[in-house]
Amino acid sequence: MSDLSRLRIWDIWVRLFHWSFAASVVFLLFSGETGIGFFDWHRWAGEFVLLLVLFRLFWGFLGSSNARLVPLLRHPVAALNHLRGLLAGERHDERGHNSAGGWAVLAMLLLVLVQAVTGLFIADEEELIEGAFYYDVSSGVNEFFYRIHHTNAELLQILVVIHVLMVLAYLIRTGQNLILPMLTGRMKWSSDKTPPAVVFAKPWLGLFFLGVCYLLLAWLLRWPPLF
Repeated sequence: MSDLSRLRIWDIWVRLFHWSFAASVVFLLFSGETGIGFFDWHRWAGEFVLLLVLFRLFWGFLGSSNARLVPLLRHPVAALNHLRGLLAGERHDERGHNSAGGWAVLAMLLLVLVQAVTGLFIADEEELIEGAFYYDVSSGVNEFFYRIHHTNAELLQILVVIHVLMVLAYLIRTGQNLILPMLTGRMKWSSDKTPPAVVFAKPWLGLFFLGVCYLLLAWLLRWPPLF
């Protein structure tokens, strides 16, 4: 490896997922709170984000090694120690998610998954648009999922704000720019330690998984054919 200042860190699928996921979640929260573009667009965005989460689960088990989800389950003490170091301005280069960031990724995926799934069983207050399974369950189940959907949205907003603040904290306290590597796929490695090896999955594998996820949801949610 000739240039550790431009070390490869994120594959193309992690980056495409991250920005598509971020845009979808922001739109869903905005439209859900304001009602702007709420009806068909809100449902379509919700089903799209469900597609993204399903793909991320596939990629989290069979994709690049630093995109795997199981290794993100680090000991909570390690996450707390990492946050203490962040407050102290300590910089720790990682070729992937750190122990605290790993928990944040899992929490975000879980909350968005809950939001997307509950949205399949509910309708807006005027019933102008219904989720794919709204008529497949009782009104009591509709109301139960409706309450979860709205409470979970508030938790999701809090988590999004925390995420943005943490990105700023890393930049201010340690000088680490976490946004640029998610755009370019490369990071500046400043540590004297040898960077850990990462096994990057072939890009075509992500395309295959995305196709499988699309076909699965298209069948499950009764999407119209593309052609």
